[in-house]
Amino acid sequence: MILGYKREAYSGLGIKIPARATLPKKHTHILLAGKSGSGKSLTGLWYIWQILRKHEGLLWIADFKGGEEYEALEGSRNYASGQDAVDMIHRYYEFFCAVRQNRIRLPQYHALFIEEWMGLLTWMEVKEPKEKKRLMAETGEILALGRGLNCGLILTIQRADAAMFSNGSREQFQCIINLGRCTSEAFKMLGFAAAAALEENPTAAYKPGEGLALIDGQGDVEEIIVPKINNSGEMLRQIRYYLDREPDLDSLAREAAIGSGPGL
Repeated sequence: MILGYKREAYSGLGIKIPARATLPKKHTHILLAGKSGSGKSLTGLWYIWQILRKHEGLLWIADFKGGEEYEALEGSRNYASGQDAVDMIHRYYEFFCAVRQNRIRLPQYHALFIEEWMGLLTWMEVKEPKEKKRLMAETGEILALGRGLNCGLILTIQRADAAMFSNGSREQFQCIINLGRCTSEAFKMLGFAAAAALEENPTAAYKPGEGLALIDGQGDVEEIIVPKINNSGEMLRQIRYYLDREPDLDSLAREAAIGSGPGL
């Protein structure tokens, strides 16, 4: 999957040199961070579109805030918003547990995409603090153990503070992308000494879709740019087409619980 194109060559020369994630076993978990207006949601949809269109894996989308960017996916059994998004996270965790307990070797990448993780946890902190702890524990376990099982998490978040993840599980992401201006915490997440990086902040002038990426096994942090998507409506239509043809999580969890099944 292409995470973006190398910024200098793309913006200066119009040459597309891709920065790639190798799914699933090398880069299983992906963290996409960025403030509102950084292009994060549209970039996340571009990632989803690539994975589904290229048959790199199966995806389920938990979008707690029910953003307008995802409105065309409402009604698909493999997309959930509001409280249904919380239920989907729990159902994906049950599927993950069944795969692990029965030592199933999934032939395909199976990933849960969670939109605006920080917003979900912030809401839970006020309304249902016990549920917040449960969500953090479940996602922490998937991050720690999902890589060898072909079970992945792709999260978008406005600010990727370590407090948003349980027991240091933020370190389990193999691809970290921060779009837009980096904060001190974002620089630390990318492996920089935050104070030194902030003195000459190269991200201060970034436009939407421009950012930094740290990809396991591919050297240092690099500047990337996400291409402009001229027809997001058509991209969403194609995403919906693929989502509607995937098995649902409940069916997969039942198959995993007995150790086999056509969806596995």
